[in-house]
Amino acid sequence: DDVVTAAPPVEAPTPPAVQAEALEALAESRAEGFAGGPVVMATGLGKTWLAAFDAHHLGAKKVLFVAHREEILGQAAATFLRIRPNARVGNYAGQRRDAEADVLCASVQTLGKEAHLERFAPTHFDYIVVDEFHHAAAPSYRRLLSYFNPRFLLGLTATPDRTDQSDILSL
Repeated sequence: DDVVTAAPPVEAPTPPAVQAEALEALAESRAEGFAGGPVVMATGLGKTWLAAFDAHHLGAKKVLFVAHREEILGQAAATFLRIRPNARVGNYAGQRRDAEADVLCASVQTLGKEAHLERFAPTHFDYIVVDEFHHAAAPSYRRLLSYFNPRFLLGLTATPDRTDQSDILSL
């Protein structure tokens, strides 16, 4: 089974100051009517934790976390389980296809293919996180982003400036 199960219960984590500030900014942008936004934070400040806290605070039922490396997907699965220990967290990468998860950690290489996208309704996920959002101008990311219609789209990056001058904020 490809489903990650929770470890024994531990105290729920709380966001440190830098994440709390970003969570406030995300809530403000949603209050202003924005359905998505980027978060730029340095490596090691907890972008994945921030995404898990925000999705939880928003009450998202179905979350999609997209990344380009399986190592990141595994870390994201563990992080989301710490915030939502009763959630079913699955993986959609390589040969693994756990499409019935509450939190689905998917590789862009796999899910970005049309045949895989079509397994889901465009509104299946109410919260989508794209890690390393500075790569989002690539065709596989664009296909995925134009297919889905979540309540909120969060782009995470430590390096927002692209050398090809692509405008990732428009995504």
